[in-house]
Amino acid sequence: MLSTCRSISLSLLFCAAAPAAQADVWSLLNDQLTAIDHRRGLTSVDLASKPPLPPPQAHEHAGFHSGFSPTADAVRWVQVDLGKEVPVDSIVVIPAYFGATTEGTGAYGWPARFRIDASRDAVFAESVTLFDGTSVDQPSQVAPFVADGKGVTARYVRFSATQLARQPRSQNRYMFCLGEMMIFAAGSNVALHAPVTSTRSTDTPPTWSAEHLVDGWTALGIPAIPEPAHPSGNGWHSGISPVADTAKWVQVDLGGSMPIAEVRLYPAHPPDFPDRPGFGFPRRFRLECSDDATFASSQMIEDHTNAEYPNPADNVATFCTAPHQARYVRLTATQLWQRNDDFVFALAEMEVLSSGKNMAIGMPVTFLDETNTGSWNRTRLVDGEVAQGRLVEPLSWHQKLAERVKLEEELVKLEAERSAALAVAHERALWIGGTLLTFALATALAMMQRGRQERRRELEALRQRIARDLHDEVGSHLGSISLASELALRQQDLGEETRQALDEMQRSAKQAAESMRGILWLVREGGEPSLLRLMQALRESAAAQLHGVDWELQVKEPVADRTASLEFHRHVFLFFKEAMHNIARHARATEVRMVAEWDEHNFDLRIEDNGAGFDARRKGDGSGLANMQHRAEALRGRMELATVPGRGTTITLNAQLA
Repeated sequence: MLSTCRSISLSLLFCAAAPAAQADVWSLLNDQLTAIDHRRGLTSVDLASKPPLPPPQAHEHAGFHSGFSPTADAVRWVQVDLGKEVPVDSIVVIPAYFGATTEGTGAYGWPARFRIDASRDAVFAESVTLFDGTSVDQPSQVAPFVADGKGVTARYVRFSATQLARQPRSQNRYMFCLGEMMIFAAGSNVALHAPVTSTRSTDTPPTWSAEHLVDGWTALGIPAIPEPAHPSGNGWHSGISPVADTAKWVQVDLGGSMPIAEVRLYPAHPPDFPDRPGFGFPRRFRLECSDDATFASSQMIEDHTNAEYPNPADNVATFCTAPHQARYVRLTATQLWQRNDDFVFALAEMEVLSSGKNMAIGMPVTFLDETNTGSWNRTRLVDGEVAQGRLVEPLSWHQKLAERVKLEEELVKLEAERSAALAVAHERALWIGGTLLTFALATALAMMQRGRQERRRELEALRQRIARDLHDEVGSHLGSISLASELALRQQDLGEETRQALDEMQRSAKQAAESMRGILWLVREGGEPSLLRLMQALRESAAAQLHGVDWELQVKEPVADRTASLEFHRHVFLFFKEAMHNIARHARATEVRMVAEWDEHNFDLRIEDNGAGFDARRKGDGSGLANMQHRAEALRGRMELATVPGRGTTITLNAQLA
């Protein structure tokens, strides 16, 4: 039964320490876990459909930096002039990232609280609030923040910081920084290169400038989704030149003349040049469009032949065009990019947008010269892929990244809820387990108690049976022996020697019967009899042995309910019986006085007679004293003897009850 209890307790402890994977078990103890795990599952599935958040990259154009304030609660704002009223679909704000100087891993200068408003007028006399985060701190993370434009028609969009960030390594200087602000209307970023105004700004080119807020450069890089199962190529690569100042061109045939709204140039970043983003992007170039494949006549989209164009690294170089109608788009590099000791011109992808659609995808590509390898060839320029993965629309990409951040925050929240719910389940499991264990132990103890009671009843029955057998068999035989010897002694013609033998036989039979009565009393009592019951047995023994003697057994102020072990009773009874036997046979006493007293811990018995006494120093006069001394020691007590020849004997027993 004890092994069963141990098994139950170990099983319960194992359940209480089971891992979180046993959700179905714990849900039985807290049904909230089922709902939480269901939400976690849906959130995890949704999260898996979102593109991974790319590691932030520091680049030359960090973004916009506000003026400083001595307090954090000063209001600072920056606004973008779209040039005309447009229906705003979405606003994407990307935090600034300042590389190794950024404290922690969060965004640099991201304000804790802010709002975004749209208006038709520059002073915002009337405006519509698109997002209000002025009452709750916003998380600081290098990830897109996307606000719904609600289709509001506006020309100006203002970002107002109401809780500034502390400048790193300073005490009383507060500011806010933004990496990029994109405003989407009809699928296009209409904020690109738009005029920017602010309350105050800290311009430290080339890192911080109001113009960098709308230059298309962000810390998140190119909007591409990695596809490990479908490795992408590097793009298109010109022939290699020993000098930088040489012209090389590449062009795309759109298949027909069409209105061109935007051209996007994606810099290459081949895996074999991991530390050189913006691989092959020309230092000087011009971007043109034409209906003539030879570009005998053309329209200029962007001209950077007279000044170096900053290398965009892993950012898209986007150029919005005036209303142009053309079939061909050509990029001519007039100063090449230095690779090692040579110079090249390379691009990962070219997109030409017309009516919001990339018309260059899969179209024919021509060039002055090229380097054709497995990763570099003309088709790679218009395949919709870069080395980082498959290209996606910027707005969709930023929205999904923002959704990923919210889903990750939701998962963290759900994990906290699950931990709390699991703790409740653990408490209930421990309570139930403890209850079951207590019940099991109580049941086991009850069964053990029942078993002990059953064995006690069996022993009691055996004791009574032995007592009856002794009384019926041995007692009957002793009585027969005593009666037979008594009848024999009545005969007159017995010799003296025979008469003495019969007399000894009768006396021995009576003594044996007396001893058996004492043994029968001990056997019948069992357990822990009371000391008052012992006194009754001592009186019966004295009455049986002290014939013709004036005797008295006095009990002083007894503790009525005091009990002692059966072993204690046996030793005291046999000690007393031996004393009575010695008095009856040797003392020739006429008076015997006995006193017994006890308390919670000690028991005292004094036996005093007025008999012949003896010399205790003579070994021959032991008279069973050795047996009495042995029983006193067995009782963890002592026996004291006082005797003088002719003046009686006093025996005292001091024993411990507990």
